[in-house]
Amino acid sequence: MQDKVNYISPETFEKIVDYIPILGIRKWKDEDIKMLYKLMYFCALRANEAIHLKKESFNLEDREIYLGKTKTKKQDTAHIPHIFVDELKTWLIFKEKGRLFEGLTYPRLYVWCKRIGLDLDISAWQSLEAEVGEKVVTHLFRKSIGKEMLNGTHGEKASSIPVISKHLRHSKPSMTVDHYLKASLESVKEAW
Repeated sequence: MQDKVNYISPETFEKIVDYIPILGIRKWKDEDIKMLYKLMYFCALRANEAIHLKKESFNLEDREIYLGKTKTKKQDTAHIPHIFVDELKTWLIFKEKGRLFEGLTYPRLYVWCKRIGLDLDISAWQSLEAEVGEKVVTHLFRKSIGKEMLNGTHGEKASSIPVISKHLRHSKPSMTVDHYLKASLESVKEAW
């Protein structure tokens, strides 16, 4: 699958993560920002959900992240994919209780994404959301992991759209299909 305005391939995601040290971030460690991006991607977190995570939000045994109040629910949890648990566990061992990304704001993260988009020529991060008509900067991770679940890129294919919808924490599978897994005319042609 080629990178589009609402999708990044796993290869592009790896390039993004590998590029973080080039940003020259001083206030946060590169490894922490890499993990922030991985949390947004693998756990399908919205940017503000990831930014405000605390060490005590994680239940690695049950593979859940307690998010508290989110955009759509009063009390919400996110799922941690089994392929990500060991890496996350190793990273969390050295973290103290409290916010993991203390002082980080959405505007700062947005600027990093836009800069990476320009430097790595990622079309989704060069587009204006108003022009494209959808969230494509920090929301790109959620859209991409949904498509990867559908394709089985990181393991078995998701057994159904409701499974993907549940991972993205959508109340209706139609939101997942219409806004995240959009099938373009080109992808239909490729399938047939």
